[in-house]
Amino acid sequence: MPAGLSSELFRVVDHIVCVAGTSGPGTDLWDGIRLECEREFSGIRHGKGTVAHAVEWEILKLQTRLESSVYGNPIPSVPLFRNRHVHIGVLIRLWRRLALETEEWLASQGYDTLLDVGPWGGFNFVLEPDGYTRMPFARLTLAVGGLPSTPFHEQGGPLFQHLLPRYHAELQQAGVNFPAFWQYQHPKHDASGRLLEVSGTHYLPMHSYDRRTFIKVRVSRDCEAVEEIALQDFLLLLERLQFTTDWERYREQTKDVDARFDLQDFISLNHMVEGVYERTAAEDRLLHEMKDAFRGAIRTRQVLYGYLSQVVKLRWVENLYWALAEAALGVKRYQRMVSFDREVCPQIPPRLLIPVRRHLNRYHHQVGGTA
Repeated sequence: MPAGLSSELFRVVDHIVCVAGTSGPGTDLWDGIRLECEREFSGIRHGKGTVAHAVEWEILKLQTRLESSVYGNPIPSVPLFRNRHVHIGVLIRLWRRLALETEEWLASQGYDTLLDVGPWGGFNFVLEPDGYTRMPFARLTLAVGGLPSTPFHEQGGPLFQHLLPRYHAELQQAGVNFPAFWQYQHPKHDASGRLLEVSGTHYLPMHSYDRRTFIKVRVSRDCEAVEEIALQDFLLLLERLQFTTDWERYREQTKDVDARFDLQDFISLNHMVEGVYERTAAEDRLLHEMKDAFRGAIRTRQVLYGYLSQVVKLRWVENLYWALAEAALGVKRYQRMVSFDREVCPQIPPRLLIPVRRHLNRYHHQVGGTA
């Protein structure tokens, strides 16, 4: 933090702890100190935002952590899977419980760290009102954000040694049968060679290129929060679609299954940025049409490219691209070119990340119901 702020920040932290310790469940901790914090710290730059942004972001993470402790309480029984449809609320509760257990075990081994866990992948956001996915699950991916002290290496490491067997056992108990081994794939390193990410994956027996059915745990040391992991992937997809200037060539050179997954991730992950971008009425109608089409009709080439043509015609990709560019960098449409890859993804700014996390917290609370 900037020099000279220690006493003020300690006072704010004491106030946050007091509010957190005396408030009931569901209290927005930020509301209690927002005016004071913005008055004192909004004018002080820090990273890609201000000190006020930094405090709000840490409070949001604290809020999620405090609320996750409630998930250990007994709740009415809702099956995790029903006819190969997964209940996202139950799944998130399971993941958070495993994360807390894993943290405690790592601490007993001398590793003090914090884990932020949640869903990654488009299907997670295409839901029925009762919290179950609208489509049978094709991929079940847990994203784990961690501090630099989070222990893992290319062969897995102590984090995987504890987390993966327990996740495997929970899924087995819920009815997903697969061997108790994981394949470590595609470790990612930075320019200096430091390991940034590693994944544990298992492909289910029905997996194929056209039907990608797998279970995956994806852990990042580069990102502390799940939203950062998901946003990076979504921004890169959006940038690639935005700079696809020849859609006829895209149709000719892209396999239908890849175009379908591009479109599914695009329409599904729109939910992630609803706190930043409000869809037009036409975009919203098309979104709901496509959700229904993904039950089966979208597999027909004519239907698939018919919907893709509508997305392009509405300039939906372009509208969303520039809305996020303005939220992240303050750059309005056509002022200059913007690179999500170089400018936004390396350190996603708080003014983009905070509304995304707030929206997803509300969304997960909504689908966490046991109706």
